[in-house]
Amino acid sequence: MRIIKSAILAVALLVTAGTAAKADYFVWRDAKSGMSLSFPDTWKIVTNQKPHDVVTIMAPSGRAHAACKVSVSSERRFLIYPPRFGADVQELNFNADFWDQYFKMYDDDMERQTMDDAGLGRGWAGFTEAQYQTAVPGPWMAKRGIAFATNYFDKLYVLDCSSHRDAFADWKGAFLDIAHSIDFFPAYHQLMTGNYRNFMHEPRLDFPDIKLRYRDQY
Repeated sequence: MRIIKSAILAVALLVTAGTAAKADYFVWRDAKSGMSLSFPDTWKIVTNQKPHDVVTIMAPSGRAHAACKVSVSSERRFLIYPPRFGADVQELNFNADFWDQYFKMYDDDMERQTMDDAGLGRGWAGFTEAQYQTAVPGPWMAKRGIAFATNYFDKLYVLDCSSHRDAFADWKGAFLDIAHSIDFFPAYHQLMTGNYRNFMHEPRLDFPDIKLRYRDQY
């Protein structure tokens, strides 16, 4: 009996180890914009609804119709501003007014909460949590969802995730995980002003001026 129990335990450990080693997330990248995201491999990629949508994924949620989509469009108005003004660009342009226009695609915008200074990928993002009546995508139903909008370099990225209103609490965590996984190809140097020499901690440099017979020190 002890031998049989040991054999069963060994099989259970092998099964558990095999399950833990199995890749359970799928990484997707848009070849054109360079944006990437990851999602559980139980989700599936479905047909996009709008011209600017680059990916739409649906969870195995049955009647909850849990889904996320990402749209990417050209946005070059803010290229004149250094990256350090990213938060200001977001607050002035991707705020409550932006979401008012965005949710016009839905039939009934009943309730919405908006927040500034969120993040998506490498950019500052506006964030909203909303509930509404819609048939986009799928059948007509009461939905609740979250959405992020960010301008990074020359593009506007919008992530929109939603489910049936009654099931939203069950799927919100998965939606936020997908939002957290989004990344873009870096368009700016990691240092705010570029990779410069830290001259403040180096010896002084002497530049002699032969005609005036003195030295400049820096």
